[in-house]
Amino acid sequence: MKLYSPHKIEILRDRLYMEELRRKAFHLPAIVFLFVTLGLMFAYHTYMHTDIWSRMPVAGGNAFHFCEANHMDEAIRQPSNTWSNLGYLAVGLFALTLGVHDYKNKNHRDSDNFLVKYPLFSVMFALSCFYLFIGSFMYHASLTAFFQKLDQTGLYSVIAMILVLNLYKIFPYFNHRGSSRNSHKWAKVLVIVLNIVFFNWLWRVSINALVPGLLLMILITGMYYTLAINRTAFFTKYLYVAFLILFAAGSVWVLDRQHVVCQPDSFLQGHALWHILTAISIFFTYLYYRSGSLDMATEEAETAE
Repeated sequence: MKLYSPHKIEILRDRLYMEELRRKAFHLPAIVFLFVTLGLMFAYHTYMHTDIWSRMPVAGGNAFHFCEANHMDEAIRQPSNTWSNLGYLAVGLFALTLGVHDYKNKNHRDSDNFLVKYPLFSVMFALSCFYLFIGSFMYHASLTAFFQKLDQTGLYSVIAMILVLNLYKIFPYFNHRGSSRNSHKWAKVLVIVLNIVFFNWLWRVSINALVPGLLLMILITGMYYTLAINRTAFFTKYLYVAFLILFAAGSVWVLDRQHVVCQPDSFLQGHALWHILTAISIFFTYLYYRSGSLDMATEEAETAE
């Protein structure tokens, strides 16, 4: 018995507004992923036994508290914790591919899904994933203060994006001079503002305190929409899966951080698994926002994005 029949796959594609998306749309993203990976591997093997980070200030905080052994005389100081970040690149390329596909679709303005209707949301989601990939990859490769900041603010960028999408779902319109206007432009501006605030000021706040607080805000806004506004507009199972995977990732992070399960010289590292699981959680979160619709009936005529 097949787990997914062609009929079920078509239903899934229709539910995610991917009915017109063809497999060839993923050829270029797959090539980009492959070339980025091979390019990084080539650079690593070229400078493997070279300490290229010695002139940069060393990172603090959790940097040296992970289980994996630190190779301070090599180009990548935490190999497993570094390469596992490729998952964020894959999720970003997926979101970007769908955003570009939606933008090319002449009928995307008629969609009742806000990611499809406003492809810039998907592009910004993808950019936040790329930001996290670059920051976390370089942070674990270098264990330097500069890239530690990029790692933290990259994580905040993804969280800010998800939080703003929740807020947009709750407040898709605002009243202006007696007429209802869509708030999607303000939502995009808010994403940019939050990224600036995190990069310039809030990154100094302890990440162990700020991340749980931000995730709690996401949980509250997400549950508020589901319980108080609409229980059926979006496929909530995707959201539940995302949170369950995120909870598992957090548990693994703690076990690794406390060295409860720890083999420093193994390529199988808890913090690397944290990267993989959080990438999967972000993937399901994106699918959740793409799985439903908002009431666009009252929207006034707008100019093009």
